[in-house]
Amino acid sequence: MPVLADAHAVVRAYSTTWFEPVTKMPPRLNEAVTCAYLMMRAIDEIEDHPGLDGPSKALLLRGVSRALQTRGGAAEFAEVFRGQEAVLPDVTLRLGEWVMLAAPEIGPRVWETFATMAERMATWAENDFAIHTEHDLDQYTYAVAGTLVLVLSDLWSWYDGTQANRTHGIGYGRALQAVNILIDRAEDTGRGVDFWPDGWQTQDMLRYARQELALADAYLSGLPPGPARTFCAEPLSRAHRALALQPWTPTPRKPMPHEERAQ
Repeated sequence: MPVLADAHAVVRAYSTTWFEPVTKMPPRLNEAVTCAYLMMRAIDEIEDHPGLDGPSKALLLRGVSRALQTRGGAAEFAEVFRGQEAVLPDVTLRLGEWVMLAAPEIGPRVWETFATMAERMATWAENDFAIHTEHDLDQYTYAVAGTLVLVLSDLWSWYDGTQANRTHGIGYGRALQAVNILIDRAEDTGRGVDFWPDGWQTQDMLRYARQELALADAYLSGLPPGPARTFCAEPLSRAHRALALQPWTPTPRKPMPHEERAQ
């Protein structure tokens, strides 16, 4: 089992947004949220990997899901990643260590979330992350972010009995993901991925992000003073600031299917 300080160093290497909220958590909750963050990052690094094609990503993600549905030992994850050691980042290769961070009485709840997330991500990878409608976007943001906040809500309840509105929690996750999609537009399209529904322009994605931010604000305001509120406050504040500071300009819309010319 890795020393918690080592795990925190990995969190810091990947995210200034989440490092402070994670490390501010009290003992036991700290280990659990660190486990959740690093498991999410390990899966995300497969999903976003520029050197892997869709079928390769799907194979790895389904292997991760199967390992999490068993005992998920280090040897089992090593088998999943066999042959990809030079391709995958350390945070992914160490997944067998991260799963052991959370206390035994709550760890399986965290594993369940990421087993499901990995399976969903495999399907998205096979379909080249094709998002054509707002319904598709809802599914994607739920799969990669909404479910994460659901397990965090379970962690709040497990740790000190804090109750959270899970519908608002899904909005919290979608809001942060939608803001990222807005800000990362050029980077995503540069690597051949488009998370915007067909025909959407900047104002459409702004509307989507703002509607979810309203739910995210309600989620935060419903949390009592304590670790859960501390954890959620700064990332949400950053999302609001990021949205306010961007010099938004109209974005050329993606052609509708009937407008695409046959090649």
